[in-house]
Amino acid sequence: MYIDLVLCLNTVVNFFLLWLTGLIAHQKTTFFRLLAGSITGAAYLFVLFIPIRLFIIAVFGKVMLPLLMIYFSFRPRKLIQAMILFTVFYLCSFAMGGFVFAFSLWAKYPLDFHRGVYNLPAPSIKYLIFSGALLLLLARWLKPILIEKLNFHLPATALELEISFGGKIKKLAAFLDTGNMLKEPFSGLPVAVAAYPVIKELLPQEICRVLSNNGHMDWTLLEKALTSINAAFASKYCLVPYRSLNDEGVLLGFRPEKATLRQENRIYKLKDGIIIGIQRGKDDFPAEHEVLLPLEVWRSADSRGLV
Repeated sequence: MYIDLVLCLNTVVNFFLLWLTGLIAHQKTTFFRLLAGSITGAAYLFVLFIPIRLFIIAVFGKVMLPLLMIYFSFRPRKLIQAMILFTVFYLCSFAMGGFVFAFSLWAKYPLDFHRGVYNLPAPSIKYLIFSGALLLLLARWLKPILIEKLNFHLPATALELEISFGGKIKKLAAFLDTGNMLKEPFSGLPVAVAAYPVIKELLPQEICRVLSNNGHMDWTLLEKALTSINAAFASKYCLVPYRSLNDEGVLLGFRPEKATLRQENRIYKLKDGIIIGIQRGKDDFPAEHEVLLPLEVWRSADSRGLV
């Protein structure tokens, strides 16, 4: 097989494995980032033509090169995120290689054992396609289980959510809640739950009078309050049904005009938007935190908005 064909095939396989890694670990990226990581991995083939096999070259190919591919493809923000992606990428690579090996043996390809190493001829393209399809089906089947049980996420600290609503700006100490999977049913936007006492300054007095009532939510009064304010402003409010282990009900929510996520000296833009769900009490919130941030918001934060 010619070197140009080998490079193209290796790039395609690398692209698929990197894309599958992002799918399993629920990490967003772009086509061009994946392509950059794929080409980086394929370019290592030129090292194989060096006549002298150095230990440092072997270590680079097995450890440093995959890390470079992960960096170019996903730009991980923390070391632990890079390690998670590295592990998933290696598992996908092993699974892909195992499937190809199994298909090749099943097809009775000639297998040579020499000096402790199995030598297998280049696999058929169709076996690569079959292996990739099987691996994709397996990944899609296992993905919900892996996300629920292993929580592919970053232990984010010092998070702050800044929202702008009604001409006012508020900064909220955020807690990354991996159990918060709330979404607004019509827009599909993730819902961050904030305690009413810490955001009441953003709300009009008509809404505050309804939410400050210690009894059950009076939906009739809420309807009157919404109809009494500006129609364009009222359209930013919504209702978010929720269900927890001990309770279920409906939260009043609103969509901020602007929302940014801050961590230390970094600012990330929430390009897809977010809904702020209002919880009337603050009893269920962790100490020193004011808003429960969905994991999806952290994952989808636009790293290109980093300043």
